[in-house]
Amino acid sequence: MALAAARCHAARFARQRRLPREDREDLTQDILLVILEAGQRYDVTRASWTTFVAVLARRAVIDRARQPSPPACVSLDGEFAADIRSSLVVPHADPDIGIAFGRVGEDLPPAPRALLRRIILHRDVAAARDAGAVSPATFYRELHDLRCWLRALGVRPAAAAPMRATAPMRSGP
Repeated sequence: MALAAARCHAARFARQRRLPREDREDLTQDILLVILEAGQRYDVTRASWTTFVAVLARRAVIDRARQPSPPACVSLDGEFAADIRSSLVVPHADPDIGIAFGRVGEDLPPAPRALLRRIILHRDVAAARDAGAVSPATFYRELHDLRCWLRALGVRPAAAAPMRATAPMRSGP
C-alpha cells in the first residue's frame, strides 16, 4: 500500500515537472524512505493511513522541489574545459553509410533528400543543424520527417546482437 501511494505521488509530481522516468523512480524511493522512517509515528486515532502517507509524500515532494537542480548542460567553450574537450573521443563514421543512404535518398521527396545529403556531408546531425538556415525547431521537425521516410523505405536501426557465451560449448560426451 505504501509503494502504491509513493508511486502515485511521485508520478503526479513527475508529470507536473515533466521529469524523466529515472527521476520519478528516485522520487518514489525517497517517498518510500520517508514512509518507512515515519511509519512508527503513525497513530490510528489521528488520521487514516492514506492521509498519513499522503502528508509524508507531499513533504518528500516539497523537499525534492526545494533542492537545487543541476545545470542542464555544461559549456565546453571556456578555457577551463580544454582538458574535457581534448579527452572527448570523436567516433569515425563508416564510409559505407553515406553510400547506402545515398541509394535510399533517391526514393525520398526533395526536402528530406536535401536534409539527408546535408547530414551525410557534415557527418554529424548537430553540424548539419548548425550549417542550415532554418531554426533548430524546424530542423528537428524535418529530421523527424526524414526518419519517418527512412522507416517507410525499410531503413531501420540494426538490432542489438545477442550475447554470446565466452567459452565454446561442447557437444557429446
